[in-house]
Amino acid sequence: MAKERIRSRMKVFLACAMCMLLLIVSTGITTAFAEGEPVLIRWYQESRGLDPASDRVLQTIQQKFNIEFEFIEPPADGSNERLNLLVSTGEQMDLITSFSVDQVAYQWAEDDFIYSWDELMEGKDYPLIRKLLDAEVFESLKVNGKSYFKPQPLVPGNRGYVINKDWLDKVGLDIPTTIDEFYEVIKAFKEDDPDGNGVDDTYGFYVAEPIGSNAFGYICRAFIDCDVWGGTWVETADGGVTQFAVSEEAKEAFRFIKKCYDEDLFNKNFVNEIDAVGKVEDLLVQQRIGITDLSQPQTVLTKMEEAGVELNLVYLPPLTKTNGEPGTLPHSGGYWSFHMIPRTCSNPDVILDLLEWALTEEGRELTMFGLEGVHYNGYTQVGNNRVYDINEEEMEKDWSTSDYGFIHPMSWGAFNYCENTYIPLEDYDTFDEAYANLERWGDFDPTGTLLETWFNDNAQYAKLRPLQGVIAQEVQVPQTLQDIEISGRTKAIVEPAEDFDKNWDEFVELWLNQGGAELIEAANEYLSEHAQE
Repeated sequence: MAKERIRSRMKVFLACAMCMLLLIVSTGITTAFAEGEPVLIRWYQESRGLDPASDRVLQTIQQKFNIEFEFIEPPADGSNERLNLLVSTGEQMDLITSFSVDQVAYQWAEDDFIYSWDELMEGKDYPLIRKLLDAEVFESLKVNGKSYFKPQPLVPGNRGYVINKDWLDKVGLDIPTTIDEFYEVIKAFKEDDPDGNGVDDTYGFYVAEPIGSNAFGYICRAFIDCDVWGGTWVETADGGVTQFAVSEEAKEAFRFIKKCYDEDLFNKNFVNEIDAVGKVEDLLVQQRIGITDLSQPQTVLTKMEEAGVELNLVYLPPLTKTNGEPGTLPHSGGYWSFHMIPRTCSNPDVILDLLEWALTEEGRELTMFGLEGVHYNGYTQVGNNRVYDINEEEMEKDWSTSDYGFIHPMSWGAFNYCENTYIPLEDYDTFDEAYANLERWGDFDPTGTLLETWFNDNAQYAKLRPLQGVIAQEVQVPQTLQDIEISGRTKAIVEPAEDFDKNWDEFVELWLNQGGAELIEAANEYLSEHAQE
């Protein structure tokens, strides 16, 4: 009888254990709510003044996963010497967060100092992490075809272009879709008195930055996918890369810019303009500008409201390329930071569970805004934007809002990416699909109803250029070459039109002879070595 009772109890125990196992597996979290002593997680990551023993967000995470955080502080100067020493000497660490992938990190992968995520996740279900690792935009982070660095993606640049729709109607034109239509529109904005005041005081297109910036990016991307700041890699027809500065597409883009410059369709002071963002906003409100780029549309809306002005500004999609390909906008750079799991990690599954959860809507919300009912009181939906009702007094009890705003400090590249957004990986099959449908989360209505899809539209068109996010020294463009590029552009634009080809070709020759040719060769070698196998 005793044996039967033991067998019966054992059956009950095994049945209960199996139910618990099925419940745990079904949630995708293997260590949450585990019994026993908390698992110590030694994390190489700046604590940002937070105490895991008192910060209520960290406490909640620790309780959820039955873990205890111990932060290993990086040096204040941001150097990697301490991390290099810790890894090379086998210091016990469970998670490493870094803001750069350099040759040393690649060597850690080669020397088997860090796990590949492929190895750790084999046979396990971590779909959100997998979507990140498999994303084409992060292919350059792989070593010998394996993923050692889990990226925390950046969202698209918050720059976007607007056009005065009332002016368009006045001159009888439609929103431009090609570079030729763009020219027709800005010429009409300049010459046809769209504000109706009888004075020649309007700008077709206003450039708010100096010539070395991305001010002309909108135009140049009608010719090739690029950024325009010095150091932009672009694809070549044979699958390699070259620098945008010396590409044929750059020459044709700046030939167009030269034409507009000579016809006074731009503000000619852009050559020396420095940080004229506020000036642009004021000129928009004064109805002097037809097209320009903005980084903070909500500021323009505020100034419009203060001035009692209503402007029919609409988002301007990127132009179709001259070769007929769809238009694009620049991607922000790939990743904010990345995670590595060293071989010294005591429990990799715990780390996997934690980081998978951080990518969910629940995890993202907690690590951004804290506890609902404590740090914030819900949110309202405005288009595709969430406007959170924050409780500053409670936030201030846990972190410095003057330093980090109303976003938990560990959201700044530690648990996740930042930028007041949520990439809904749970809702889409691939990272690219989720990225194109990102949601804007913030403590304010970022654009009102006027431009409520601003950031989402940017995401829709964002494209990562070659080698973007790669910081290996051999692909970095030195300042000397960037200076040659800026000087060459400027001369080609401001000097007589008949000298354009001569001036441009001379600058390209100088750029190549001053180390540019060797740089392009090295970049192509790097690209070949780190291509997916």
